Amino acid sequence: MIENENLFNILNKLDDAVIITDRDKKIIFQNDYSIEIFENDFTSQIITNLIRDPKILESLEQTIDKNIETTTDFIINKNISDQSGELNFDVSIYPSKSKEEDNLIYIILKNVSIQRNIEKVKTSFVANVSHELKTPLSTIIGFIETIRTTAKDDKKSKDEFMEIINDEANRMDRLIDDLLIVSKIESNEHIHPTSKINLNKCVERVQKNLAKKLTSKNMKIEINTNSNDHHILGNEDELIQLFSNLLENSFKYGHENSEINVSIQKTKNNEDHNTSLFRKNIIEVEIKDQSDGIPEKYIHRLTERFFRVDKSRSKAIEGTGLGLTIVKHILNKHRGNIEISSTLNKGSIFTIQLPCLLYTSPSPRDGLLSRMPSSA
Repeated sequence: MIENENLFNILNKLDDAVIITDRDKKIIFQNDYSIEIFENDFTSQIITNLIRDPKILESLEQTIDKNIETTTDFIINKNISDQSGELNFDVSIYPSKSKEEDNLIYIILKNVSIQRNIEKVKTSFVANVSHELKTPLSTIIGFIETIRTTAKDDKKSKDEFMEIINDEANRMDRLIDDLLIVSKIESNEHIHPTSKINLNKCVERVQKNLAKKLTSKNMKIEINTNSNDHHILGNEDELIQLFSNLLENSFKYGHENSEINVSIQKTKNNEDHNTSLFRKNIIEVEIKDQSDGIPEKYIHRLTERFFRVDKSRSKAIEGTGLGLTIVKHILNKHRGNIEISSTLNKGSIFTIQLPCLLYTSPSPRDGLLSRMPSSA
């Protein structure tokens, strides 16, 4: 029997589920996480009252009979803590190596749900990328073959086909550029930026960058703000990328002779930030366009990789399906949020929320710590 109170305390602090049985399969101990998963304490009961999975029971039999370590996996559908749905576990079953505990069997269930989900996302991402690249590539190969054979002596057809090939090659180039941006931001999404950035200037810079494009549809961007002090901790290049994607999106889908209205203001934050760097205020940037709008059933999917409401129209306006995905990842890195609303035949509103910086006007020579206030 286990009589070490310290061991119990250690096992209860583990993020893995631990079940200890004797060789008669009677449960001697369950740690807290195990009780949470199985929603009950089965101490003193036979293991089959707790686990009925045949793979685990077979592994347990082998461990008991042959006194060897065995491994398997286990899937359970539960709602526990901040996780819900399918939980994946790697299961290891050990016989005790101690003479004093020779009768005991340790069953360790390691929650690998996050790793499994990451693997699924990666697999899906590779499949999507392959499809997105293969489509224009197949078009290019097809038209090259046509130029070499049936259209070999037809200059007009050759010129038309070359234009299509050029368009598809440019499409692949844009897609690869966006994929590289997604990969770069994702790889360091956990590293929060520390430079003081004025959001007003970021939006104004994007407005200037889009000026020539806007004239082609007789559109304009109107920026409304009541302050020049809209500072956050951020990465300037990434924030310019964020507003470029959003404003260019509004330009592409906006009606001719229309306005894109941008409002920048401080507002109250409903969530508490566990850091002294931020006020309970946030900076809210609202981008409102005049367009055909987006059906409500699609709004929750807009930040998914390669999702397009209208694939044919997206292709016509040179969309890659990654613009809002990039926006989402940049916002994650900046502790921000996006809300999207839309009315058919009227337009869409993209609302960006970013935490407002506490300190103002630091000396360029000061380090980050010296600029922070002593209290929130």
